[in-house]
Amino acid sequence: MSAERQIYFMNRISLPKENDEQIKRFKKACEKYIGRFDSMDSKAHISFPSYAFDLGSSRDVFNHIDYYQIIENHLKVTPPIDLKITGFDFLVHGKLRTICAKLDLDQMTMHWFNRVTGIFKPIKRINPHITIAKTISLGSFNILWPHFQKLEFTDTFSVRKITILHKYSDETGPFRFYKEISLRKGN
Repeated sequence: MSAERQIYFMNRISLPKENDEQIKRFKKACEKYIGRFDSMDSKAHISFPSYAFDLGSSRDVFNHIDYYQIIENHLKVTPPIDLKITGFDFLVHGKLRTICAKLDLDQMTMHWFNRVTGIFKPIKRINPHITIAKTISLGSFNILWPHFQKLEFTDTFSVRKITILHKYSDETGPFRFYKEISLRKGN
């Protein structure tokens, strides 16, 4: 018996073009020192929980269309927010490391992230960040991190929508655009 086909969804804040370009410059600089790495070509974003839905089930079963209609109903009354990048940080994954742009996660900002994350009904907590070099070896991290520690970097951007990407379980390649959901208009 073969596994049922699924559709995977990635929920994220996509950074505006000018902010994405800045993060791309950091990624390009990393490539000069350590060569190509996993997140090299990904657009700058902040991830929320991702989900998979089985396809081919009865139409009476709760599906991704129903799920994202509920999500949209909640997000359209959620206020937009301005986020600030305040330097760099890193995440530890066993023997691997991820270098990221660090967000200013003051109390108001964390409240906003907790609210939006709660709308997605996550299985695990999120740690809001913007990935630069994802799951690189400790050796590569030790080459790059001294450079990032010396850099002063601040940037700001407004979050007015959430981007949803999707991909089928039997597909290779990157996730594709599914939809954008706007947050509440005005303040």
